[in-house]
Amino acid sequence: MRPHEEAADDDAVADGEAVGKSDADAGGRGEQPRTERTRETRAVTDGGVDAAIEGASVDQYAGIVGALEDGVYVLDADGQFTFVNEAMVELTGYDETELQGEPASRIKDRETGERTEAALAALRNGETEDLDQTFDLSVQPKRGEPIACEEHVTALFDDGQFRGVVGIVRDISDRRRHRELISQLQETSRSLMQAPSRESVADIVANAARQVLGFELSAVRLYDADERVLRPTATTDATDEQLPERPVYALDEGQPGTVFASGEPAVYDDVRTIEDPDGEFGPVRSAMYFPIGVHGTLTVASTTVGAFDENDRQVAALLAINAAAACNRAKREQEVREARERIETILERINGLIQNTVEVLVEATTREQVEAGVCEQLVAVEPYTFAWLGRPDVRAETISAREWAGSQPSGPATSSDGEPPIDVADVAEPIGGDTPGAQALECEGPKVLEGAALEDAGGWFQSAAENGVRSVMAIPLSYTDSNYGVLYVCADQTDAFDQREKVVLQALGRAVANAINAIESGRILSANKVIELEFTVDDRDLLLSRLSGRAGGTIASAGTVTQEDGSLRLYLTTQDADTDEVMAVLDADDAVESASRVAEHDDEALFDVTVTESLIATLVDHGAVPKSIVSENGIARYNIELPYEAEAREVFGLVEDNYDSTDLVGYHEHERPVQTQQEFRAALAERFTDRQETALRTAYLGGFFEWPREVDGDELAEGMDISRPTYHQHLRAAQHKVFEELFEGGY
Repeated sequence: MRPHEEAADDDAVADGEAVGKSDADAGGRGEQPRTERTRETRAVTDGGVDAAIEGASVDQYAGIVGALEDGVYVLDADGQFTFVNEAMVELTGYDETELQGEPASRIKDRETGERTEAALAALRNGETEDLDQTFDLSVQPKRGEPIACEEHVTALFDDGQFRGVVGIVRDISDRRRHRELISQLQETSRSLMQAPSRESVADIVANAARQVLGFELSAVRLYDADERVLRPTATTDATDEQLPERPVYALDEGQPGTVFASGEPAVYDDVRTIEDPDGEFGPVRSAMYFPIGVHGTLTVASTTVGAFDENDRQVAALLAINAAAACNRAKREQEVREARERIETILERINGLIQNTVEVLVEATTREQVEAGVCEQLVAVEPYTFAWLGRPDVRAETISAREWAGSQPSGPATSSDGEPPIDVADVAEPIGGDTPGAQALECEGPKVLEGAALEDAGGWFQSAAENGVRSVMAIPLSYTDSNYGVLYVCADQTDAFDQREKVVLQALGRAVANAINAIESGRILSANKVIELEFTVDDRDLLLSRLSGRAGGTIASAGTVTQEDGSLRLYLTTQDADTDEVMAVLDADDAVESASRVAEHDDEALFDVTVTESLIATLVDHGAVPKSIVSENGIARYNIELPYEAEAREVFGLVEDNYDSTDLVGYHEHERPVQTQQEFRAALAERFTDRQETALRTAYLGGFFEWPREVDGDELAEGMDISRPTYHQHLRAAQHKVFEELFEGGY
């Protein structure tokens, strides 16, 4: 009898715990609790000695004992058998005559035999007057292995004289095997729940089938989702020896494939009854196949026909169920580990990309260096293989590549020979079209094209896909309201641009645009040779046009300040305009955050206006320095300077595309004189009168401009031997000339 028998129909193991019957229901022959059995024994033995069982005859008594399923025996005072019932004969394999007169040690293990002899000696010598014990022992039958049993013995007395003992023996081998099976299943469940991978689960289950079921031939196949086949993963040593050829099965192929596809187990008492076995069974005569969820199959086999009973089937099914649960857990944990490793790799890659790109942006002194450096840094990071940066050409209404880096991905169909996956020189995407770059510029957000959509997009996208590119992302280079182009990043993976990548690369695009803006803005400050553009705009979308059109007179910009929140502060002067109408227009304008009338004198007034969007800000973002902005009768005239290397046509095209009735009035290239610090001081000194310079110098050196003041106007006036009003007149005249020289033409 194998270790698991008599267990599967009584108990189930779930999550590593045994769920079984109570002690009152345990055992193979309707076993009862010891207390109840003791009462029965006393009733039988005491009644027999007293010649009646509550009125029953001796023949009736003998019939009762003979009908018991448990073995019953009687020993005399010397410990020799005087009676055994039929169950005892079946248990030991000895005839009743063979046991009559034999000592109890004939069938008991040594330890139990010695214990019985000692108890009998104590009773004979009067050392004890009672014997009522229950204990486990091994009964040695006439043939075969020892049988695990439980024995209950009670002393027999007649008129106070010790006459012997009566014993009841119960076969508990099934119960013991049941406990061992439960223990093995629990241990297997614990091992399965600790398995780190599906392969480890397969090893545990294959060996558990041998240890628990007792069959040497077992194998576990795991499903390969990529190839859609069942691969042999774990086997016992006997399987390796007797079945060296273990095929790989496709779905619905062979018994494992059929069982896996259907999800239903199959048990064969004789595999030769299976149609078209193709000789796959070798010496195997009977086999069981069980699906392990969506992970694979368990096969248990034997070289004997009809080797499996119902218990075998139930225990094997339980192993398969537990294996499926363990595979699910192992797969989840493996996915978590892989996700964690993937995130760590991504973070490391992103941190390196950001750090290296920031270094490029900080060190670059030209826009070309920024654009080329960013492309080089991107292709140095996996899985990016190629990057190019395009600038919008407003005249041609296209996005053309200006810088690029990288090569086509290496692979079976490509060669990593340094060649780009596209002909960069021929790239020209239409502005406002449906390409990712055009859409990214329009919505100021990243756009991704991948997989089949990339192959079907045509143009350079199709060429890139044919050369190993699997996904493309377009990133707008936007700063405030200005777009400096689009950055394309190509990868050799289909899912290269997840949400995390999009966020990082979009932030990178803003950083690049910011750096370009800073460079473009700084170029005009240090340029000796500049381009001067003068153009007019007759469009009511412009604030200055609306003001002069409604309030009349002349509206001019006296200076601008870009604030921390990105808004623009304008200082507007009016001449011969209806200032109340100016305030009414400003208060009602959606683009105006705040407006105030700072001063008004005669026909002139000064206004402080903060706006959220303005053509002036757009021009400044593109590196322009406004020299003069004046609006009359609804027509605004702009006079701006650009660095000589700047795309003046691009800047004018930007204005022309966004505002109606834009006309170019003048275009001039000229040298701009460089003024040294000494020349600046000399220019101021020439404008000061002696009294003005003395008033300003004494005020500065005397601490008049400190807070709190270290000297007042009376003391300074007294030092110059003039009146206080006269002193302040000289001081204000000098301050006005300093500020005029400093801010003249500066916007």
